[in-house]
Amino acid sequence: MIDLLLQLKPDSVTTVQFFSLIGLSGMTSMLNVIIGVGGGATLIAFMITMMPAAAVIPVHAIVQLGSNAGRAVLMRRYIQKQFLGWFFVGSVVGAVIGGNLALNLPTRYLELILAVFILISSWVPINLSFRGRNGLIGVGLFTAFLTMFVGATGPFLIATVKNILPDRRELGATMACFMSIQHVIKAVVFGLLGFAYQEWLGVIGLMIVVGFVGTYLGKKVLDRVSNKHFHVVLKLALSLIAFNLIWSFFNA
Repeated sequence: MIDLLLQLKPDSVTTVQFFSLIGLSGMTSMLNVIIGVGGGATLIAFMITMMPAAAVIPVHAIVQLGSNAGRAVLMRRYIQKQFLGWFFVGSVVGAVIGGNLALNLPTRYLELILAVFILISSWVPINLSFRGRNGLIGVGLFTAFLTMFVGATGPFLIATVKNILPDRRELGATMACFMSIQHVIKAVVFGLLGFAYQEWLGVIGLMIVVGFVGTYLGKKVLDRVSNKHFHVVLKLALSLIAFNLIWSFFNA
C-alpha cells in the first residue's frame, strides 16, 4: 500500500514530507470546520517548509478547494446564497489584477497588512455590513487580490464578514463557499500563467481525500460546540494567526 502511494510522490519532496502534507491536510480541514478559519493558513505555513516555493500557492489552492467544497456540501443547508454572486464578481477582478502582479510585489508587506487588519477587526468594535452589492464586490476583489500573494486570506475574510453571520454554522458554510469561489479562480489564473500541475496531481488528490475526512470529523465536533464560546475561540485563533504573520515579517 505504501509503495503504491509513493508512486504519487513528487520528486521534489521527501517521503516524510509527502506523508506529512497528507496528514496535515486532514488536521487543518478539521480546524477549519471547528473554528471556521485558520486551517488554510496553518497548512500553507507548513507547506512553505516542505515544498518548492513556486508550487506552494497553486497546490494550496487546489487542496483548499477540495477542503472547502467538501465543507460546503456537508453544511449546504446553512449557506447564505444571497452573498455569493457579487462576491464572485469581485473575486474575478481581484484575481486577474493580483495574478498579473504576483511576481513583482513583496509578499511580506501584504502579510503584515493582513495581520494588522485581522487584529483590528477581531478586537476593535467595528460594525461593518457587506450585504450590499458594492460591499461584497469590494471584499471579493480585495481578498482575491491578496490571495494571489499570501495564499490564505480566510482570516481576513472571516474578520470582515463575521458581523453579518453571527451563527457559527452559517458563517462556516458561507465561508466555505467564498473560499471555494476564490480557490477555483486562483487555480485557473495560475494555470493560465503557466504553472504545471501534473507533477502534483497525486499528492493533491490524497490531500483532498484526507481533508474531506477531516472536514467530516470536524463537523461532528462542531455540532457539540455552543455559540456562547465560539466567538471567543475565533478571536483568539485569528489573533494567533496575525501574530504569527507579524513574527514572520520581522524575522524574514
